[in-house]
Amino acid sequence: MAGASLILVRHGRPLIDPDRPSTTWPLCPEGREAVEALAEKIAAYRPVAVATSPEPKARETAEIIAGRLGLPVGLDPGLHEHKRQSLSFGTEEAFREKIARIFEAPGQPVGGIETADAACERLSAALAQHRSRPLVAVTHGTVLSVYVARLLGLDAHDLWRSLHLPDAFVLDADGSLIERL
Repeated sequence: MAGASLILVRHGRPLIDPDRPSTTWPLCPEGREAVEALAEKIAAYRPVAVATSPEPKARETAEIIAGRLGLPVGLDPGLHEHKRQSLSFGTEEAFREKIARIFEAPGQPVGGIETADAACERLSAALAQHRSRPLVAVTHGTVLSVYVARLLGLDAHDLWRSLHLPDAFVLDADGSLIERL
């Protein structure tokens, strides 16, 4: 489909292991299946490059998409999630409360060593380095929400709450939304 410049993808559903950091989680079987279905939709935009965060769940997501497209995968540390000291926030409710605070105070390093503002700037800079377009960029929910919300004038927390695993936003060269897959 014409006009796509960037397909920003949130990774598929991980296999959650509370005894391991979330940065080490792979995709679960259902997550892989959902990414395969998403890859079919992405293929319609004829991407020419795939870049990904180095985390296993993102890498696996990118590898499935790239395999469907017949493209190699490039690792880009700039696509990683918002840097947090503690990646485990305990209960689901506690996790959601911590995420809400990140979005409420984007200029403060809530829950981590990086502000939401800095994470957004890092992601933006990483995406700007990739010249091949349309680009599939696989990243994570918090940083994706801040970035896309700013582009589209949305509330980042509301966007984060609406995200699926996986999810994708197809954007044109001006940063306007073409389609959410």
